[in-house]
Amino acid sequence: MQYAFVLGAHPKLSAAEIKAVLPQASVVSQTDAFLILETAPFKPQVMQSRLGGTIKIAEVLEGGITKETIVSELKKVEISGKLKFGVSYYHCQPDTLGMEVKGELKKLGLSIRLVTGRDKALSSVIVTKNKVHEFLVLENKYLARTSAVQDFEKYSTRDYGRPERDMKSGSLPPKLAKMMINLSGADISQTLLDPFCGSGTVLQEALLLGFTSVIGTDKSQKAVDDTNKNLEWLLANDKSRVATTYKVFQSDVSTLSAQLGSASIDVIVTEPYLGPPLRELPDRKTLAATVDELTVLYQTAFTEFTRVLRPGGTVVFIFPSFKVGSVVLAPQLDEAIKKLGFTQVNETPLLYGRTGQKVFRDIEVFRFS
Repeated sequence: MQYAFVLGAHPKLSAAEIKAVLPQASVVSQTDAFLILETAPFKPQVMQSRLGGTIKIAEVLEGGITKETIVSELKKVEISGKLKFGVSYYHCQPDTLGMEVKGELKKLGLSIRLVTGRDKALSSVIVTKNKVHEFLVLENKYLARTSAVQDFEKYSTRDYGRPERDMKSGSLPPKLAKMMINLSGADISQTLLDPFCGSGTVLQEALLLGFTSVIGTDKSQKAVDDTNKNLEWLLANDKSRVATTYKVFQSDVSTLSAQLGSASIDVIVTEPYLGPPLRELPDRKTLAATVDELTVLYQTAFTEFTRVLRPGGTVVFIFPSFKVGSVVLAPQLDEAIKKLGFTQVNETPLLYGRTGQKVFRDIEVFRFS
């Protein structure tokens, strides 16, 4: 069966996440807006809740991009009141298809509303709040019907509604945390560690994905306390996770093996300390000193990872990139990490950041031999 995935603001990262979750799927088409895969059938709502970087999931329809195909689909809908539908366009220009469908349905005596927006494609907010039956026109080659939409309200609650957030030390978005976990390819029965747990975002998303054994450590006691409060809040609001086991304790990354024992961890997913908070970029010399400091910290971390990871274990790690004009300053650790026995899995850079941001996140995936 063919499914279309509408990708989020970081399409390369979103597509890499989907392919990691569905490794047996074959690519039918890929652009910077969507990915179409041929794969075994799955429940779109379940898959949507698993993915962090996908905005919508749609089932590709047979019959071509015609009003007859859409009318046939909408005639199957059981409704009371007005039927709301919309047509979104990706990598192609809007046409009269929506109005043609509306005209045909009116001939059948149905009460119809064609939902439109300011953009070529309807946002997830419009689709959700208006309960729109949405159809996607993709490159003027494929027609798909939306089956699931990202739950933006739940993400907002998990980010801004939890008890503790520490913006001074950085705030990892829940969507990105989930994408990183999925990039690891880990099974939910495995043990996951975040050795720079901060406010507990990675652990939070791992628990929601169904992981039954997660561990968080941080050198800051405040971070440990914040994480415990946030996880207690999460589990209090999600009774299905009562059987989940998690441990959070204070530990510098340099003492992980002493605290955890050897070969005890299957997967490490983390955003480490990325340097001091920046209101504005300092001069290049100051940034270079920060990069040197982080290089030492990260090499220490990966050395400890070799002692706690089981053979075949995975690390998903964020490296900072500082842009100073046309120059990018970042820790250079590829060779050092390779010498420790790690192989980099991602072939292309997976960057996360917004225009105007001072520090960009470079997400890299490693396998330990």
